[in-house]
Amino acid sequence: MEKAINYYELKQELAAAGFRDPGVNDDLRKAIFMEKDDQQLSTAIGEIGFDLDLMRDAHGRLSFIGYSATLGAGNGNWQLQNFQPDVPVSDAILLLQTRAGIGSDEKLSFIPISRSETQTQIHLLKSNVMNTQNLEFLKKSLLNLGFGDKLNDKLEKQINQKTPEFTLDARHEFNQKPINYQLHFKAGDTEGMYFFNKFDASLNKGKDQEVNQTFYINKGNGITAKEAFNLMEGRAVHKQLFNKEGEKYHAWLQLDPDNLTQNGNKEIKRFNENYGFDLEQVIANKGIKEMRTAEGQENLFRSLKKGNAQQINVEQNGEEKKYFISASPQYKTVDLYDHQMKKIKREELLKPEHKQATGKKQNQQQKEGLPEKKQPSRKRKISV
Repeated sequence: MEKAINYYELKQELAAAGFRDPGVNDDLRKAIFMEKDDQQLSTAIGEIGFDLDLMRDAHGRLSFIGYSATLGAGNGNWQLQNFQPDVPVSDAILLLQTRAGIGSDEKLSFIPISRSETQTQIHLLKSNVMNTQNLEFLKKSLLNLGFGDKLNDKLEKQINQKTPEFTLDARHEFNQKPINYQLHFKAGDTEGMYFFNKFDASLNKGKDQEVNQTFYINKGNGITAKEAFNLMEGRAVHKQLFNKEGEKYHAWLQLDPDNLTQNGNKEIKRFNENYGFDLEQVIANKGIKEMRTAEGQENLFRSLKKGNAQQINVEQNGEEKKYFISASPQYKTVDLYDHQMKKIKREELLKPEHKQATGKKQNQQQKEGLPEKKQPSRKRKISV
């Protein structure tokens, strides 16, 4: 009778810990009726093996005194941990899997740990995993946004020091114009999590004229370092954005120097697809050499959408001329510059075939003795 009670109580205790395999119950029944003082039951849950330790007291009753769990026995990432009997199997599995996942240095631990110690280790390991992933995400964000990897060491140092809020400085130069950046990082509510929220850009345009603008980052996405420079130079940038419902849309962005926000930032004008600016249609059939191949078109459009003033080659009257163009979505056209980046009239960007065709038509009329069509007078009538 005593042995039956002992079996029933141990069965309930093991089941509460998470050991419900019928094979364990069969082995337990056999162990109850054996005369050995120490007994060990073996089982497995998934890829983790367990050895359950039982000890007989002075009254001949077996007690559950703890267990060991192993993962990956025999390989280079072998994990073993002894647990006290109050530790649920689910916690033991989670601890070993987490250790193995991050390649923990703690491989074999024979000192039994309690439930609270197990949960503390799980929390610390998860925090370390999250912190590592967070750091890698921030580094990737810096790279994607055009700040490279030179700030990585400083970033990691500040995060390891658990600085609640900090800034990192960067400096680039585009078109022989230096631009300074100050990147803002802030710790979140979750321990060890940091966010790259915004960066301030300062562009010196000479003659004591300095342009300042703050650009905000959302989940690692936003205006890049080069795009910020182009916007501050007055050009437009084409970006993928999200509305309040989280739906994607594309729009041209341009700073509005005449309207400022409360914090002194220039307002950002948006021109979406419905505005009617078609970049390809604007520059098609203008004799632009880069438009003659699919690859050339793709490279040209990509550069213009990033806000660059892109060099083009145009054939006019048998000669090839170099210009620079940039998108001007507000006026549904492009701005035209000479080789010194001085703005010139857009009318210079004409399709060469049109001029050649006009010349041939006039020559043919003269050969056939046909009168040339008179051009309408441009004189304005004067009202008296």
